[in-house]
Amino acid sequence: NVLQKREWKLKRQEIIRRDEGRCKNCGRKKNLQVHHRQYHFFKSGHILKPWEYSANLLVTLCRACHETGHKLYKIPTKIID
Repeated sequence: NVLQKREWKLKRQEIIRRDEGRCKNCGRKKNLQVHHRQYHFFKSGHILKPWEYSANLLVTLCRACHETGHKLYKIPTKIID
């Protein structure tokens, strides 16, 4: 599983630390996850690994807000040359 890789764990910690250990939606401090605000796909077929996204495209959410967000909204996808 790609989310178990060391690179993702380090990036996840970086984002949670930046967001002061709180869900940016409701302020909770437990069950934190890092959400991708958009997905990037390349015409070449290359797909970015979760930790390759810039920090501005990642945000800390609690599990409840993350799950609700995925139910209510479609994550934008950007096709890159």
